[in-house]
Amino acid sequence: MARAAATTASDSSRPTLSAASRFVVLSGKDRFLQDEYLRTLREALAKAHGAEGFDTVRFDGAQGARILADAMDECRSFGLMQQHKIVLIDNAELLFKGEEEGESRPDAKSLGKKGGHRAPGPLAPRDILIAYAEGPTDSATLVLRAGIWRPSNLDKAIAAMPAGAGAIIKCEAPSLDDAAAWAVKRCKARHNSTIDAGAARTLVETTGVDLGRIDGELEKLALAAGGDGSPITAALIEQLTGVTRQEEFFAIQGSLLSGDAGRALSHLRELIEVSRQDPVPIGWAYIEAARKLHLAAHGAKAGKNVFSMQYQLKVFGPGANEMLTGLARMAKVVSPGAAARLLNAAVRMDAGNKSGLGDPVRNLEILAVKFSEAGA
Repeated sequence: MARAAATTASDSSRPTLSAASRFVVLSGKDRFLQDEYLRTLREALAKAHGAEGFDTVRFDGAQGARILADAMDECRSFGLMQQHKIVLIDNAELLFKGEEEGESRPDAKSLGKKGGHRAPGPLAPRDILIAYAEGPTDSATLVLRAGIWRPSNLDKAIAAMPAGAGAIIKCEAPSLDDAAAWAVKRCKARHNSTIDAGAARTLVETTGVDLGRIDGELEKLALAAGGDGSPITAALIEQLTGVTRQEEFFAIQGSLLSGDAGRALSHLRELIEVSRQDPVPIGWAYIEAARKLHLAAHGAKAGKNVFSMQYQLKVFGPGANEMLTGLARMAKVVSPGAAARLLNAAVRMDAGNKSGLGDPVRNLEILAVKFSEAGA
């Protein structure tokens, strides 16, 4: 019988769940991507069994390993009306929390393979799930949703399932390139519009790589384009997904990281005197700039290319290249210790501004000068 290795979202083509899926693990922090895989699975089951032909039964791993016996019972029991069911366990990583602490486990009776039982007695949750992977029922699809997933023998058991039956899918935030490629496909498949690669890249550089936010922007832009299949252009993105008032004052990070005190002070005055920004919230932009510099300084000391740290540094949107250039330059001359002191100074300044200690604008000006002195 053909076997299928466990698949991940980093594969050249994302794995596809189908009505043949029997054991699925969705792991990672990107909840939107997890929801998308669940939607794909539900659509496949609805096509195979009819819209009313399957049901979803939910459990929460936060309640502990005791819920596993009930989940297994659901997998093996037949519904009166439904032909198939999804048995979904959220926070599945918490099922295994006490495995190394010697906790008592659900009884293994009736949890073994079809056609035979393993020796009865307490089993760890992972062993129960391995037993199920070796003999899943045809009337259920077990889905484990976890923020963190540690490889184990369970992965091997899932990989050894018949082709298409088992999948372990990583749902992590994509790279900029992958997010842009996803936007191109998503726009055509879900929003009755098109977007070319260049415009998609512009969108992702503005929104970041959060797929949920990208999808929301695509929906808005597709409607603005006419809702009739007309393409989303870069000009439309600039018009409707431009820098918001909140993002406007974060743009001062580029000036702070330029090493030019005159530029940083001029930018600060423009925000306060022209744009009428409140000086207290601007402190958050200073903290973010210092945080980025601190991470970049550690990365540079470890021999990393600062430009390759874009996702870790959370540098996106207009001015991203300029900010990365500034970070790369400053990280060469600012030690991790000096960057840490600058970050502490930014945090103290922010706390002082919120507490009414000193003039907020003056405090911001002093710290702007410290940024330039650190990079001199």
